[in-house]
Amino acid sequence: MTHTEKQSGRRAGGFTLAEIIVSIFIIFLLMGIALVSYRVAANQARIASDRALVNGLKIAVEDFKREFGFIPPLVKDNGNTGQGSPLVEVEGLVIPNAFSPAIAVDINVLRGEQSARIPRYSTYSLAYYLIGALEAEVDGIDGPGFVEVRRAGNFAPVVDPKTIDGGDRGTLELARRGPKKYEPFFDTNRGGVELYTDIVNKYMPTSGNVISRTRLIFRTEIRDRNSVPIRYYRWFADNIDPTTIPGGISEYTDDSIDFTDSVKGLIAYLNIPKVVLYGYGNPLDPLFEVPVELRDATYAIVAAGPNKLFGDDEEYALLRGGAGPESDAMKRKYAEYLGLSITRLNNDDSYRQKAIEAAREDNIIEVGS
Repeated sequence: MTHTEKQSGRRAGGFTLAEIIVSIFIIFLLMGIALVSYRVAANQARIASDRALVNGLKIAVEDFKREFGFIPPLVKDNGNTGQGSPLVEVEGLVIPNAFSPAIAVDINVLRGEQSARIPRYSTYSLAYYLIGALEAEVDGIDGPGFVEVRRAGNFAPVVDPKTIDGGDRGTLELARRGPKKYEPFFDTNRGGVELYTDIVNKYMPTSGNVISRTRLIFRTEIRDRNSVPIRYYRWFADNIDPTTIPGGISEYTDDSIDFTDSVKGLIAYLNIPKVVLYGYGNPLDPLFEVPVELRDATYAIVAAGPNKLFGDDEEYALLRGGAGPESDAMKRKYAEYLGLSITRLNNDDSYRQKAIEAAREDNIIEVGS
């Protein structure tokens, strides 16, 4: 007798091919969901870390204000790679070069009313005045720490010991009280923060080779965990009594370098930098209202957030620029950090504008007065 076996798609105790495929699909689907969840959680953790850093710096600024009666001055580093004049030599003393509200040209800059398009932020100010990261020739103490800060932005002169002729006892040194010394207001040894100091031997631009980087450090920044400098913004409202404006503050108009056209209302009067405004919505939207917390604010601390980009006019200008090392470098950053197309960044302005909007979405902003 011949025995035959009936064939089926299933072996005893096994699975069909279809079941195996479905199982594999489910496994990959779950892995994908887990990966997305991990990325979201990791991004939220990075945002929380950046927010803690910026909040800590705001607390330090408020501590500085309580001690000295004013907030840290805005150093003239022009918010770039050090091509400004952050230190100047005055009567043999090297001091920080800060914007002064008492000088007409400076107050125009702080109100955004000048044509030179000078950025109203510094990447040096917080390291100078919260950390004391300069050398003793400038802030009175080598390394972290500093002596009393004056409203003009300079540090109190260190008093040299006084000597007298002690006769048979020789030269005597008399104790003299010098300026009060301070420890840093902010701890840069914590996680997620870097105190960057550029010690390359190079003369400081525009100093006439007087202030040498072989002798004095001037570029020092507080940076986030991505090594992106934290920005410190300062601004002043217009010196106009709102009650004297015909039609009230809502009818007040003004020109500003931050906007292509004239702006109106509180935006025009307060002169808040556009990057700060964008942290609270679209200031170009007719329905946008300046939040209460911004109406009395005079400074902001801004971090680029996880995507490492600020999405400001400087970045936009570089994205729009033609071939050139700085423009090419910025386009590469946008392509890498946001997953964008360099070809479209080169050729499509609407694409560039959307890229700028995406870049500033995760900016971390804290304001104060």
